[in-house]
Amino acid sequence: MAAKILVVDDLPMNIELCKDILTPEGYLVDSAGNGEEALDKILNEPPDLILLDVMMPKMNGYEVCRRIKQNKSLPYIPIIYITASELEQKHVIEGFDTGGDDYIRKPFNVAEFLGRIISCLRVKALYDELTKTKAELSRYVSLSTLKMVEKMQSSQAKTLDRDAYVTILFSDIRGFAQISEGMAPADVFDKLNVNLGKQLRVIKKYQGIIEKLNGDEVMAVFDGPDMCDNALGCAIEIIQELSKSDNKEESDLFNVGIGINTGHIYLGSLGNEFFRDYTVIGNAVNIAARLCGLADKFQVLFTQTTLTSICQEKFSFQSIGKKMLKGLSKPIEVFKATL
Repeated sequence: MAAKILVVDDLPMNIELCKDILTPEGYLVDSAGNGEEALDKILNEPPDLILLDVMMPKMNGYEVCRRIKQNKSLPYIPIIYITASELEQKHVIEGFDTGGDDYIRKPFNVAEFLGRIISCLRVKALYDELTKTKAELSRYVSLSTLKMVEKMQSSQAKTLDRDAYVTILFSDIRGFAQISEGMAPADVFDKLNVNLGKQLRVIKKYQGIIEKLNGDEVMAVFDGPDMCDNALGCAIEIIQELSKSDNKEESDLFNVGIGINTGHIYLGSLGNEFFRDYTVIGNAVNIAARLCGLADKFQVLFTQTTLTSICQEKFSFQSIGKKMLKGLSKPIEVFKATL
């Protein structure tokens, strides 16, 4: 798609000159005769690059640039100042301080003019790709990472590691190894993506954070005052969503069991300078994982600590007795959601 360039200049002849150079190069060129008009156009339809005259009446180019860069709703837009005057160092510094990316003096050399535009648009493309990647990654960022970023921004803590009280949900497919043994890896991958896609949408709906995706296993963390209700509601809806399939081959890969536990965990960084991972660890995590392993297909198991914090009128459940879970010194009472 052709890049859109906005030319901002109070002299029509300068605008026409830019159009005559840029249009044959395949650029889409729009124009504004003053700062106010430019800001209106930028807010309504942000261009890919702005050629901005410095000396304009009412609002000069530096002020226009400052307002653009202060508006956090706008994407990154490279701005090239165009000036007919000699550049003093203080003006160059002011231009860059307000967020400008480059300068071009009039009358300009056409080859240099186009070269500077190409360079700025290349930076714009890289920045947009980085923004897209960060947005994609943020859909799966762990709770610990989110908390750490919040702390870094607020500067309220000397260390990013901390304890927290959360609800953990584990989900995995019953008999996944046996089911996938006779299937082509690509088929397993495709069907697993369908399964995980359904689960991730439900987890997002219930404000859960994906902590890990490990093969057929999903680990999600729920935080806040409604975390137990959200986790249990999420688990029930995942079961309901995955049990809808009438396709036998597909439904085998939808036979999930879910375990939920609430307790204290530790948010921290594991690793060294070669590899570092922000993760959630603790006995509360282990119990949720063990419950998941204990659950039959389409079954949701949870603990007393989760039960005491849910709105019990919203859910149907029953005790299945005390169970001895691997790694624990004594049995704990386990509850089953009645779907």
